Amino acid sequence: MPTCQDCRFYTAIDEIKGECFSLGFEVRGKTDSKKCPERAFRPNKSPKSKKAGAARY
Repeated sequence: MPTCQDCRFYTAIDEIKGECFSLGFEVRGKTDSKKCPERAFRPNKSPKSKKAGAARY
């Protein structure tokens, strides 16, 4: 099951939490994507980059 850290909008702050670009607040990286507020979860296009696709959104 995908998690917040698998989202193209997620930017890691440390090992446990990160910032959600689309929502503007901190989230836990291991949070299930089905619990994403506003259903803003968008999977990464490329597993190599957490920012892949964010510029094209």
